[in-house]
Amino acid sequence: MRKFKASKGFTLVELMIALVLGLVLLGGVIGVFLSNQTTNRVNNELASLQSSARLAFQLMSQDIRSAGFAGCNNSGRVVSIIAGAPAWSQWSGGLEGFAIAANGVSESIRLMYGADASVSVSSHVPPLINLNADSTLEVGDIAMLCDDSLASVFQVSATGVNTINHAVAAPLNCATDLGFQFPFVCTDARPRIYPGGAMLMRFESALWLVAPSTDNPAINSLFREIIIGGNVIREEVLFGVSSLTFSYQDGGLPFNPVAFSPAVAMGNVTGVAVSLLMDADAFTNADLPLEMRTIEFFASVRNRLR
Repeated sequence: MRKFKASKGFTLVELMIALVLGLVLLGGVIGVFLSNQTTNRVNNELASLQSSARLAFQLMSQDIRSAGFAGCNNSGRVVSIIAGAPAWSQWSGGLEGFAIAANGVSESIRLMYGADASVSVSSHVPPLINLNADSTLEVGDIAMLCDDSLASVFQVSATGVNTINHAVAAPLNCATDLGFQFPFVCTDARPRIYPGGAMLMRFESALWLVAPSTDNPAINSLFREIIIGGNVIREEVLFGVSSLTFSYQDGGLPFNPVAFSPAVAMGNVTGVAVSLLMDADAFTNADLPLEMRTIEFFASVRNRLR
């Protein structure tokens, strides 16, 4: 009779050892997976922060660099015929800083300048401005017209082929005249006719501030408040900003930007140091340290550099 050798299996001890080794290996794999997942979340948070911060940096730097540009000879004599004298239309040298909570919940800064491509004037018969080329300005836009001695801010009331009108038909214009005297008094307006060669451009007035986010009022955001069609429009630029501070460089002093105070001579400022602190509560996927949540940069006011 043929005898068969019994097959041998795994003992209980061997099975338990294999199980333990498998669990150890599985635990290591899971640990690596979780670690990679955490790293990925942190990297995504940082990438999102850097991308948004870069946009904010570019926009604010552009506004600071352009501040004070009044076109033509960059004359300091700028008048506005905007009725009611809203803050956004008052020149103040093109750069004005504000204390904490003056606008929003942190420090803020207003920057004004003539923007976009300019068009030269062929003749001016108030309220009609004849141009040497067509303008991109539309009805309701805020415009700046300048020569080598004066610049005027007004609302466009009508447009035509190579023409712009600044009549009081525009709801914000308080007079047809563009302000012969300086400072301008709307109730005592006097004719101001700009000569051929004067330049017309769009007027930009941007206020940077921190206020509660429109998506989550419990978290603050960085906003850029601009004027479109004569209306104040607040754009949310960067979510999760807990504070915004500025330091101002006086062009007549050695480099040492100083914090805002009423004593700062804004008319002498040639550069602005900006510091943004991101809110840790806005980054739920990563515990970012303070240095990673702090964004700082310096921008020169190029129209005041000599």
